[in-house]
Amino acid sequence: MYDLNEVRAFVSVMETGSLKDSAQNLGVSKSTLSRRISHLEQALNQPLLRRQANRLFANEAGIKFLPFAKKMLHVADEGHKAVEELKEEICGSLIVYVHTTLVRGWFSGLMFNFLDEFPQVNIEVRTGNQLFQEVKSNDVCIWIGEIANEQLRTEKIGNLSQGLYASVGYLERMGMLNHPNELNQYAWVDTLKSEQNDIVLEHETQGDVSFDLPKSRLTVDQYILHAEAIIQGKGVGLLPHYFADKHLKRHPEVFVACLPEWKGKSLPVYLQYPFGHLPKKMQALIQYLREEAKVFY
Repeated sequence: MYDLNEVRAFVSVMETGSLKDSAQNLGVSKSTLSRRISHLEQALNQPLLRRQANRLFANEAGIKFLPFAKKMLHVADEGHKAVEELKEEICGSLIVYVHTTLVRGWFSGLMFNFLDEFPQVNIEVRTGNQLFQEVKSNDVCIWIGEIANEQLRTEKIGNLSQGLYASVGYLERMGMLNHPNELNQYAWVDTLKSEQNDIVLEHETQGDVSFDLPKSRLTVDQYILHAEAIIQGKGVGLLPHYFADKHLKRHPEVFVACLPEWKGKSLPVYLQYPFGHLPKKMQALIQYLREEAKVFY
């Protein structure tokens, strides 16, 4: 059976071509390194290296053994990580970027629940609705629409269906909507500073209807201001059903659904996090967010 230290010594020498450099990298003496390689050669019953101009090179046996040696080290390192995870505590600090639309009514509640469940974790929350150039490769990001950072692993965790809403007072003044074609007769509250010039509404049996957006006198870039503009009777606007329902539970009848059988384009919800092995605190948060995001489907 091979000693992993001997295998690691051999692989290191293959990478550096020097006993001196490998000894420094591994933190051992040249004599110790040389002895480990000799023991490995004895176990294999044949030499693995040859010296040429003060450099070490693999011979035919060494060339054949090298990929297996690397695989052994990789498996051993993965096993070590798996065991280490068992004793790793869920503690430390995390930075989480959250799209503005998701803060009130969803993230704010689960954030406090998560902190209660994991008292040794600290979270710094940063919110916004524009693409964060500052999102780093070691942060967690929860986003709607276009992804915030292409350097992070991206996982779709939900869809927000949307519908048309208006205040009761506005509809009493303007009359009830009967079909999307009538929308050009109503004022429009722009959807979170949307840059679209048209909008598509979907119906299960009647298909899709596309129409030009009426010119909006009020453009907002935050969900809460968007909802407030609709409540104040400034026009008709699209709202995610999930958040509209949450708002109506707290404040019944502040607005009503218009054309409830018609839906706007769904908004994808993305979870982004670093590639590779993640610390347990981040694994715990990611799994928590996955579970809580099931309400969006």
